[in-house]
Amino acid sequence: MDKSHVLAVDFGTTNSYYCKCPADQTSPVGVDFGVGKDGIATAILYRGNKEPLVGDAALHEFGETPVKERASWRLRTQFKPDIWTSDEACKNAEDFLRILIAQSERLHIDIDPIKREVIFGAPSESESVFNTKLLQIAKAAGYGNIKIVDEPIGALLYHLWHKDFSPVEAQRGILVVDFGGGTCDFAFLCRLEVRHSWGDFELGGRLFDDLFFQWFLDQNPSALAEMKQNSDIYYVHSYLCREAKELFSRTMARDRTEDVSKFIGRYGNISGMTWKEFIERATNYIPSSVFTGYLREIGHESTKLMRPEQTIDLLDWFKGRLSQGLEEKGVDIADIKRVILAGGSSQWPFVSDIISEVLHIDQSIITRSDRPYAVISEGLSILPAHKQKLRKNRKELKNELPKFCKDKISPWIKDKTKAIASTLVGEITSSLFDARVRPILIEFRKSGGSVASLKNRISSEAKAFEPDLRRIVEERMSILTTGLADQLTRLVTEWFATYGLSIGDDRVNREAGVSMEIDGRTPLVPDLYAGILDSIRWFIAGIVAWIGGAICGGAGTALIASGPVGWIVGAILATVIAFLSLRYGFKRTKELAETWKAPAWLIKIVLTKAKIDKTRGNFQSHLEVMLLEKLEKLESDLAARVCEVVETQIEALSEIETL
Repeated sequence: MDKSHVLAVDFGTTNSYYCKCPADQTSPVGVDFGVGKDGIATAILYRGNKEPLVGDAALHEFGETPVKERASWRLRTQFKPDIWTSDEACKNAEDFLRILIAQSERLHIDIDPIKREVIFGAPSESESVFNTKLLQIAKAAGYGNIKIVDEPIGALLYHLWHKDFSPVEAQRGILVVDFGGGTCDFAFLCRLEVRHSWGDFELGGRLFDDLFFQWFLDQNPSALAEMKQNSDIYYVHSYLCREAKELFSRTMARDRTEDVSKFIGRYGNISGMTWKEFIERATNYIPSSVFTGYLREIGHESTKLMRPEQTIDLLDWFKGRLSQGLEEKGVDIADIKRVILAGGSSQWPFVSDIISEVLHIDQSIITRSDRPYAVISEGLSILPAHKQKLRKNRKELKNELPKFCKDKISPWIKDKTKAIASTLVGEITSSLFDARVRPILIEFRKSGGSVASLKNRISSEAKAFEPDLRRIVEERMSILTTGLADQLTRLVTEWFATYGLSIGDDRVNREAGVSMEIDGRTPLVPDLYAGILDSIRWFIAGIVAWIGGAICGGAGTALIASGPVGWIVGAILATVIAFLSLRYGFKRTKELAETWKAPAWLIKIVLTKAKIDKTRGNFQSHLEVMLLEKLEKLESDLAARVCEVVETQIEALSEIETL
């Protein structure tokens, strides 16, 4: 059968999330199992001869049923982390997954796995035996031969689809932190592959459930006996206290100065919960006998959790696993360009605080969805459709790239450099000709003098002008790079947006290069900004040397030696030679031509005020023509570099196709 739809399952410790998506379009839909929200509680209630209940219905049924009626019932939750060590946990998981299909069908919720390609997520740190067990459980529960994909890949795809970063950024070093009810999973991804993973199957949200259970008992010491009498201990511990924990966590994420209170069913309430007291309890945690008893019951032995009176710092445990894993796996924190948070427990404020501290990063590069618990299922569900969409986008973008560069990039760069050239010419003309050369010509016209002294004075002023010349060129080029960065980023962003893509944080004005080598491979992204700066620096040095040489009569070019100013100096010299030839003859004229001090009346014949004004206009026009010729190389170089980055973005899409 051609399975044209995908069913993705994030089988979790506290909650499980199902997401459906057509295989040919990225339109994922989270499954609401009739409780008005995505996901379903990972819980199963065995009710004697009755069919077991699963999910929130199981929790509510247990909580609302009189004690006598449920005396023989068994409520089971949080069994996912233990399926690789406990036969009972395996049975609980299989029953939960199978009955969920049957109960959904009766509610007309279509999650039929037979009609779909089924993808299950698994922690990247999970042992092969865990994945083998999951394959067996899913097949026995009626899901067929499922595909298992690392959960961090699902989180990455989710944020890529939501344009939280670009295809190129997705290839850089990304740390995915999946902190859920029963697992704490760290994965370092690069080039869309899980390069290193580590974690802890004991550290998870259920330890905090136990913390809040003890917090409640400390305020309500008589409640435990009543819970035992009503067989409610497990229900209060794994459900009601979890609700209190989640309320407190959400409140602290908003404002850590608030006090929080929460009723715990019929048994009382936890009042006046503060962040300060939470930190005190979290850093001095001792597992309750209720929790350790449950672990023993399912056959889970933990040297860390089952040592009585041995305090555990839960925050330091999280921090230590992160730091130790980075060190053991040899992950350089400088290679981590972004952090993705997934899992419900990632909403704890201390998570981002610790990550920021350990990685020495600003929290702005930490990305978390407003629904971190659902990112994995949604990300996994769009995998086939996203690959197909990106394959099509890559082909179309590649075909359109030459036209985009020709019609959008090159014209804008040309217009920008032309405007910069015009400004440069105006400033140089005003600062050099008007302020320095014109006064010399006016004085020479008034007083006369030798052509040699005229040249020396102009040359001296030109050389003195070189610091101002460098300043003018550098200031104009700075404006060019700023405008280039902003506008070209906008052009590329708008173009990619028409395909539902983002260039993320990729900017042509990054202060640091965006290239990064992994395992000695070619850099992921061309260092465009450094390349542009190299071009601009080359241009500044070249243009200053060129103009400086030109106005000073340097070899080859010249605005003084052979340019407009040179022409008028040449005209003066020609007039002097003509006058001297008549007076002294050609031999003597050759000796006196440049050194003879010509009278003012003779200079005025050729150096009229109109000719000085015309020389200024010619100087400006000549400089503009020559400057635009020089800028042509810069234009083509900048356009090529921008297109290079766009090509890299496009090619990054092909990497995603291989997932």
